[in-house]
Amino acid sequence: MDLIRNFLGGGNNGEEPDAKRVKREDDDSAGAANGGANGTSTSGAGGAGGAGVEGKVDHLGQYAMREIHLRKQEEDGELVYMVIKNDGEEQNMIWLVNLKNIFSKQLPNMPKEYIVRLVMDPRHHSMICLKNNIVIGGITYRPFWRQNMGEIAFCAVSANEQVKGYGTRLMNHLKEYVCDKENMTHLITFADNNAVGYFQKQGFTKDVMMEREKWVGYIKEYDGGTIMECALSAQVSYTEFPVMIRQQRAAVDEKVREMSNSHVVYPGLAQFKGPAGPGGVRKPVPPEVIKGIKEAGWEPPGPPRYRLVHPGCGDGTPTTENLHRFMVALVNLVQNHIDSWPFISPVPAEEVPDYYDVVKDPICLETIKERVESGEYYQTLEMFAADFRLMFNNCRLYNAPDTVFYKNATRLEAYFESKVAAGISWKAGRGERLDRI
Repeated sequence: MDLIRNFLGGGNNGEEPDAKRVKREDDDSAGAANGGANGTSTSGAGGAGGAGVEGKVDHLGQYAMREIHLRKQEEDGELVYMVIKNDGEEQNMIWLVNLKNIFSKQLPNMPKEYIVRLVMDPRHHSMICLKNNIVIGGITYRPFWRQNMGEIAFCAVSANEQVKGYGTRLMNHLKEYVCDKENMTHLITFADNNAVGYFQKQGFTKDVMMEREKWVGYIKEYDGGTIMECALSAQVSYTEFPVMIRQQRAAVDEKVREMSNSHVVYPGLAQFKGPAGPGGVRKPVPPEVIKGIKEAGWEPPGPPRYRLVHPGCGDGTPTTENLHRFMVALVNLVQNHIDSWPFISPVPAEEVPDYYDVVKDPICLETIKERVESGEYYQTLEMFAADFRLMFNNCRLYNAPDTVFYKNATRLEAYFESKVAAGISWKAGRGERLDRI
């Protein structure tokens, strides 16, 4: 069994069996998710946060950008990750002693003798992180070869190197190493309340799906600890997340370009340059002449399916002329209503200074009348009714329910809606379906 362990676990030459030297695409980064964490009911710190990368990183997100920064440090030789154990090599012993000291400081509730015993136990391996050849953190674990699993005993990073992402990077290197080199399918640990959050961020779950006979009786259980498991996949490169994310984004973008033309940008409409006319009215632009409208799948809408039954609307067909007559009649009816006085003209800013801080899209009957009289603004009855409803909602937004203005808005809206309903007929022919405004 020792021969198998030596063959799979890194041997006796003190080399770096699992260090990943890959190039980072960007030079600047800050932020981390890291901290002391322990699977044996000890106290540890874990967290996440930090700033993003400055420069062109394809907007991969804070996690991926932090990983890019750490990969650059590995490429430059500043950071080295390797698995070692107590195999009699002098250098490995020095590193293990340094790692033991980090565990003792970062995990104060754990007896120092217990830490020494596990770290120096030849059956335990340690994934260490070297920064400029100095140990700044590590994870001590015990592999169980027959069960294809490993038990994490300690995980910590030195206090002056925390919140830089080393804890997360350590765990990613450990996952890739034990999956590729030791054929493990699961990592398991007992975590105290301080460490649960850290392990959850590293992909561990409280729902242990591994067969109980694989771990019950093999790993040490602790009172007050939470058992957590991480399933490993040989198809995932745990140290190459930025590359994977970039490839996935590129594949999605390529597929989107095949299925749509949303990436095509057309020049703006010259008709919207310059000031608008009374009531904010501009000369309407036929949709069919706007570049990109037809390419996006737009089709001209069919004629309305209601009929105008208000007096003075011609034959009742909802043509532009008949709609105009109907809208003029509705504006006159609303203006002559007893509750219309608060809505006749714009709210004076000098009398109500904060009104336009609250109401961002103001409108009044004067503006609606100007738009109707232009004959070009309201192309549909739906647009006309939407402005009235906006006017009433603005009033209720600014004023309290017990005010006269709020009550006027409610009564006048009910009057307006009743006149709209009375002026149109939804009677359809057999088999027709009518869309209401």
